Amino acid sequence: MNLNPVASGILVFWYLGFSLILTGVLVFLTLKLHQLNARLETLSTQLTPVLEKVDQTLTLANEKLVTVGTTTESILAHGEAVAATVEAKTATTSSLIQRTVYAPFVSVNALLAGLAVGAQTFGVLQSRKKRPKKETASHGKQ
Repeated sequence: MNLNPVASGILVFWYLGFSLILTGVLVFLTLKLHQLNARLETLSTQLTPVLEKVDQTLTLANEKLVTVGTTTESILAHGEAVAATVEAKTATTSSLIQRTVYAPFVSVNALLAGLAVGAQTFGVLQSRKKRPKKETASHGKQ
């Protein structure tokens, strides 16, 4: 296929123009990437001390958490030991109170109940002895 010289000249100018436009776009993008890289390096130098401080803070916080965890475990173990001791002493005290106080009270209460029943029985016998015989006779007539 043969093109006339005018068409072929237009085609050459078209390709040259398009090449120049693409070259300009590539140069523009290269400049922008270079500017972006410079900005990122600036931010990186500013960010590095902040990240180091954050790392130090996290290390310190982690150490404190380990210390607090150890202390908490120690307190919980001590609390469990105290609870077990209190439980044992409470059981011992309860048993001791039952043997020394409650049992004698039960015995005294039983004795007093027996005495009360005895007194009541004795009182009934005494009242029968003291009753006049008329009441007994009047009960029989009815």
